[in-house]
Amino acid sequence: MTATILALWTGLLGVVPGGAGAAGGAGPVTGVSIESIADRTEVVIAVDGAVTVRDFMLTEPHRLVIDLSGARHALPGDAYGPVERGGVLALRSSQFTPDVVRLVFELEQPVGYTLIQSEGEVRVSFLNPSGPFQSWSTAPSINSVAAAAPPAPLPAATAPVTSADPGSNPTTSARPPLMGSPRLTGLVRVQTPAQQQVPRITVSFVDTPILDVLTTFSEFAGRSIVPGSNVAGLVNAVIRDQAWDDALDVILQANGLSARELENGIIRVDNLQNLVALDSVAPVVTRTFRINYGTAAEVVTVVTPLLSSRGRVAPAPATNTVVVTDVDRVLEQIDALINQLDLRIPQVSISAKIIFVNRTQIEDFGVVYDLKDSQGNQLNQLTPGGRDTDGDGIIDEQVDAGTNVVSLGGSSIAALGNATARVSGATLSILSTLIVGRYSLLNFVDALQQLSLTDIQASPVLTTVDNREASVLVGERTPLRIIDPGAVAVGEAARAPIATVQLQQTGINLVVTPHITSGDNILLDIRAERSAVELAPGTDVGAIFRTQEATSRVLLRDGETAVIAGLTVTETTLVREGIPFLMDLPLFGRFFRLTREQEIQRDLMILVTPHIIRDVGN
Repeated sequence: MTATILALWTGLLGVVPGGAGAAGGAGPVTGVSIESIADRTEVVIAVDGAVTVRDFMLTEPHRLVIDLSGARHALPGDAYGPVERGGVLALRSSQFTPDVVRLVFELEQPVGYTLIQSEGEVRVSFLNPSGPFQSWSTAPSINSVAAAAPPAPLPAATAPVTSADPGSNPTTSARPPLMGSPRLTGLVRVQTPAQQQVPRITVSFVDTPILDVLTTFSEFAGRSIVPGSNVAGLVNAVIRDQAWDDALDVILQANGLSARELENGIIRVDNLQNLVALDSVAPVVTRTFRINYGTAAEVVTVVTPLLSSRGRVAPAPATNTVVVTDVDRVLEQIDALINQLDLRIPQVSISAKIIFVNRTQIEDFGVVYDLKDSQGNQLNQLTPGGRDTDGDGIIDEQVDAGTNVVSLGGSSIAALGNATARVSGATLSILSTLIVGRYSLLNFVDALQQLSLTDIQASPVLTTVDNREASVLVGERTPLRIIDPGAVAVGEAARAPIATVQLQQTGINLVVTPHITSGDNILLDIRAERSAVELAPGTDVGAIFRTQEATSRVLLRDGETAVIAGLTVTETTLVREGIPFLMDLPLFGRFFRLTREQEIQRDLMILVTPHIIRDVGN
């Protein structure tokens, strides 16, 4: 059995499933007529109002069943026969359900038929198996078509009927505009915003020759479809309320075929190998594509995979243009791809704040003792001394600091306490002297309290397009001298060292890449760095580089501020030097030692705020 069922109602003629007849009152079925038009049998069912049609075939015996939902039985009778017109033997009708009228046509043999619904009628057409005949009808009022009348054309709507004109007749168009629907381009489908305007089709095929299927789609869409010489086979498919070009494309793919729309609008159907072979003989054309929002080099990378074996592409940087030479099919695909890619890209402004605070607190306290014998030993490391050279008890010679006096002629004692542990840069120094006979005791009390605070704030602002990295650097380059002594082999003369200079970058560095996501969210890949050079104390390396760096990926709303880094480092140093045993005495120990306390606290905070820059008027 071969049956082709084509129903044109959903979105095309304003008939909604469930039907206006079902919702607002059943439409009466007033008549059925059978007419001979050319070599076809036309069965016309007259119905008043919008209905929904369902049809199917039965065998043994062969019957065509048509259910009209949202309809009311208003025929003169329930059974008609024998009819014996154009392959129809008899007709039975009934109110199958309160909302469905069923018509059963008994047939001489199975036929392939086309079913079309339009305003006021449902028409079934199939090849006449028995030759010309006189028209037949259930009532004379519907005998309106003479046997010799030309066949009614299949409607080919270019756009669905809107709710403002429900039930209006479909219009006929020789060829809908090319831009009104997606183009059939073989393996590459070019979608357009007008896809929702493509007429939708409900159709089923049972063992239907592929050529008949192509004819059905050609009549429905009003398009020229030309099959290749090797296109053959049977199609079994059921399509429910789909865009006609999508339905055709899927059916062809299921049967190993492909479609290509030529420049003149004709749709060529063939196997993929034959369609590809067309490119080898088709003329090549050169077109230029002006790039507005990107670079020609970037577009060349994207379109190169689309080229055929004869195609060439080259960028023209001076005009930011891409020059493509290829067949028309490839040029259309490249044109559509560039239109989708070459779009105005939104921009993002990123405001960052980098705050670095360095706080150093120093507290030093020390007591130094110097015991001198004016007539004997003296350790003159802290202060100058003096001595009696003639023994008359009067000091008559000055001794400079750093020159010790050692007396070997009698009993004498000299002492130093904490002499090497002095407070450097003391802000308070107290000197006291106690003289007992020929001995003098010198006391040095040194104290220092120091607080230094360094506050560095940087507020870089970057503006860049979506998905493009941007960076800003504010700083300096520090020269570093590197000495290479060189290697000398045994027996060779020594060579002079080689000095080179390298530049080390320091300062504030911000690198960020924004990605705009849905809902005005911004995904940021961000790297922030603050670095500085310092002299290296107590070493010969020259300088050290202190660096604070943060790398992160954060998702923020437009205008939202996030802390991508917060770091506090505290270094505490405690040094105690003094006279053994005495420095550890409770309460009094601090008078026999030097105490140095140093606390360094470094705070780093990095904040970032992105803003989407919108076009004026958006």
